[in-house]
Amino acid sequence: MPVEFRPVVEDVDADYPVYLTTGRMLAHYQSGAQTRRIKALAEAAPQAYVELHPDLAEQYGIGEGDLVRVTSRRGTVTAPARLTETIRTDTVFLPFHWGGRGRANSLTNPALDPTSRMPEFKVCAVRLERVVADPAAGTRHEELEVTA
Repeated sequence: MPVEFRPVVEDVDADYPVYLTTGRMLAHYQSGAQTRRIKALAEAAPQAYVELHPDLAEQYGIGEGDLVRVTSRRGTVTAPARLTETIRTDTVFLPFHWGGRGRANSLTNPALDPTSRMPEFKVCAVRLERVVADPAAGTRHEELEVTA
């Protein structure tokens, strides 16, 4: 059955100029409740990360491994940057396998599809900010909070 195209409910704008998409990564399955118990998989992917194109990273002064604050209209997640040329220059990717501070769905849009009633978890508008850790405060990635 053909489906009519519908644009995303929340598009980018001046305040939130970048698309966020979420999804799986090879080392973990769904929430990671099982795969994070396996030492080799946990070591392969021990924490959340934000994937972005080098051109986008350059616009924000972000380098490989820098902490990035990703903020949507619903919350904020802070995670280290992974630079890759395989993603669009207007989009960042955050895997959804972590809860707590790395919880991708703290950012996503819960708007429902009018036909299926499924939440639109896969795309929303965000803004990015490089986090400058304060060495005197001893800030580490694990201590950075997620707001929702």
